[in-house]
Amino acid sequence: MRALRQRPDETRAAGSPMVLSDLARLAALAASGLIGTGPERVFDDLTGLAASVTGCAISAITLVGETRTYWKSVPHLPYGGVEAWQNAVGDSFCYFAVTGNGPFVVQDAEADPRSLLPPLLRPVPGLDAAARYLPVAGEIDVIGDFYDLFQDRGRWWTAVMEDVAGKGTEAAKVTALARYTLRADAVEHLSPAVVLGRLTSAMLAQRAARYLTAVQVTFRATAGGLTGRLCLAGHPPALIRRADGRVQQVGVSGTLLGVFDDVYLVDVRFRLSPGDLMLHYTDGACEARPDPDGPAPDRPMFDEAALARTLAASRDLDAAATVQHIATTLDAHHGGWTSDDTALLALRVPPPGRTAPPAAVAPAAREAS
Repeated sequence: MRALRQRPDETRAAGSPMVLSDLARLAALAASGLIGTGPERVFDDLTGLAASVTGCAISAITLVGETRTYWKSVPHLPYGGVEAWQNAVGDSFCYFAVTGNGPFVVQDAEADPRSLLPPLLRPVPGLDAAARYLPVAGEIDVIGDFYDLFQDRGRWWTAVMEDVAGKGTEAAKVTALARYTLRADAVEHLSPAVVLGRLTSAMLAQRAARYLTAVQVTFRATAGGLTGRLCLAGHPPALIRRADGRVQQVGVSGTLLGVFDDVYLVDVRFRLSPGDLMLHYTDGACEARPDPDGPAPDRPMFDEAALARTLAASRDLDAAATVQHIATTLDAHHGGWTSDDTALLALRVPPPGRTAPPAAVAPAAREAS
């Protein structure tokens, strides 16, 4: 094997590994002629063999380019076209094998602290975005809470948050299935209800061992801010903090995914004006209980009303500061003892005269991923 020109641990200005730009590697990839091609039986046979030998529920073959990862064989997903079968290089673990110049192996996935959360949110033009993950107190595990933010097609973008029941390897399998199914289908369908309906069908077809709740938002920028559609699948409603501090719930309660053939899923339209912020969260943020061994074990649960008050109190804060404010308030309530994982994702339209800062994931979330 030809030695790579850069050390695997060197990074580019954007923070991604320099080895991804190795000219010899990229030339070999281009010469293969595989980039942008659809599934082929020979590659599907290889992934099937890999799954059989390793005992993994999901196996795939991907091509790691300089900035994009291209899917060549993903047998558990229907082929959605060239645009659907690719994603940003930093949105998965596939490039780890390249940066290590060899196999990337997780010996014990259930004890590994890394998750399927993206390490960084992809910047969206005209949008201020931030996210954070707060693990259960005293636990480092493969988690079931995850979020994503990606471009569908043209001016349309998708934000999604899901909460898979349980933790461990079974939850991780369902998380992987959900994430890549959503990315493939969102390119073809702008209706979140349709995409989530297809996800539950995929979960049932794959006999997924866990169910999940989800909220998906599809949106685009407008002259007056942002407009889009939102769908809830057994998930807590989204919260919109208007520029004047008012907080509103958004979404019609729908069926959780992976259990029933027939599901009730409804798209709700929404608009965000300059200064408005939309918050997505998992139930750890609205069912936070105090430490039973702490100084105030009888303190009331931090519920949806408490979360709404906390969000209202963060008026004028940007997305990152809002997420930090909520995390700090939760910590003060339960004294550092958390009874459930918590994921937070904030999307804000900057006020007039202000530009959106780079999308951010809080340090605690990056350590958890």
